[in-house]
Order: sequence, then C-alpha cells, then structure tokens
Amino acid sequence: MKPQLVIGLGNPLMGDDGVGCRVAERLADDPRVPEDAEVICGGTDLFRYARQMEGRRRVVILDAIQDDAEPGSVAVLPEAGSGLDARQQHAHHLSAVQAIRLLEMTTPSRFLLLGISISSAGMDTGLSPALAARMPAILGRVLHELGRPPEDLRPL
Repeated sequence: MKPQLVIGLGNPLMGDDGVGCRVAERLADDPRVPEDAEVICGGTDLFRYARQMEGRRRVVILDAIQDDAEPGSVAVLPEAGSGLDARQQHAHHLSAVQAIRLLEMTTPSRFLLLGISISSAGMDTGLSPALAARMPAILGRVLHELGRPPEDLRPL
C-alpha cells in the first residue's frame, strides 16, 4: 500500500462539478505523480473509500467548490472557505469537510482538502472551457502538495 492516497470527488456527468474526478483521471496517468501516491476517482461518496484510507500517511481530497474565485483556482480548505459547513441542508448531506472530520475520528491519516473553484455545474460530460484551460495549473498545484511532507499540513 502506498502511503499517499489522492481521491478526486465529483459527478463527471455534472460538468464542472466533476473536476475532482477529472483531475484524478489525469493524475493517474501522469509520470510526475510521486511513486508513493495512489490516485483514484471517488465519485460522490467519500465514505465508500474509508477502508482504502486506512494505513495511509496522507489522504488528499480534490473537490469542486462554487465560490467567487476564478474558475480553476485551488485552495486548501476549510481555511479558504470557512462558511462551507453552513450550507448543509440536513443530516443526510454532509460537506466534504464534515465527512473528513468524521473520518479523522477513525483513521490516523492526515487529510488535505483541496477545493477547486468552479462557476457553475450542470448536465454535461465535459468541463467548461475556462476550467479545462486551467487544468495544467490545477495539476501543478496538486503535484506540489503531494511533494510536501505531511507534517507541513494544517489540520482541518
């Protein structure tokens, strides 16, 4: 088992909402990914991969966020989006931040949530032109984070 796990979240059938999965797909074939990292597309259910998180030194989660930033901007969360938890509608819908907090109770892995800014999501199998154009920068940022020692990570 590799010590780092990257999970791309999102629904690839919902346009830019699927950016986490699209980034994970690109990273899975990227020779620049460190040898100690495994990359998977996690769809929309982070808890489904709880067993694969066990024993990992670090778990990096990639997910779309709809905010005022330029599409394709990448931010470490929740610092950049402190209001994320306030949008919860009811107990059956957890934000990625809330899901990670629950997972932290059961695994000693260090978690890093990278939010990728999008301007909208809708029924579409591709990314918007603005987001697709930023893909090299997004990949570069994720690769940069994978190269950082886990002790440099801020807790969620």
